[in-house]
Amino acid sequence: MSDSDMLKAAEAEVARLEKELEATPAYQKLQLAKKVVNLYRATPDARYVGEHAANFGRPKPSPSAEVKINNPVPPKRLWLASTKTQRIESAAIKYLAAKAARAPASELLNAITAAGIEITGAEPAKALSAYLSNSKALNNVREYGGYGLAEWGISKGPDLLTKSGA
Repeated sequence: MSDSDMLKAAEAEVARLEKELEATPAYQKLQLAKKVVNLYRATPDARYVGEHAANFGRPKPSPSAEVKINNPVPPKRLWLASTKTQRIESAAIKYLAAKAARAPASELLNAITAAGIEITGAEPAKALSAYLSNSKALNNVREYGGYGLAEWGISKGPDLLTKSGA
């Protein structure tokens, strides 16, 4: 039997087995599980536009085909804080750095709400604490006033001597 005959026989056997198995619940579950894996593994399709599109083997789109996005947020910010948790953490860090002192969740809630981020729930301050609880950039030391930047360590805030240059 030649290699091509072996290949044809193997392909026929695969097709026969798939047809036989596709009616079984276990096979259907396997196919669904494969789809879920592929969904999570998939990366978004890259769209190459502009003068370098040809370098990537893609045709250069016409100007009417390009999608124009009118977004007031600078592109750098889009990838820095893409999830709600990241946006909340970023706003808290910005507020605490400007304040240069720790703040309780209730105070941070006001700052985060002012930044345009909505915290929902029966007790928004507790919901905010839940968002911040796994942050590597923040810590919560109640004895010293609440949330602060992790770089401050276990203290009331940044070292004031380093601010004055002494």
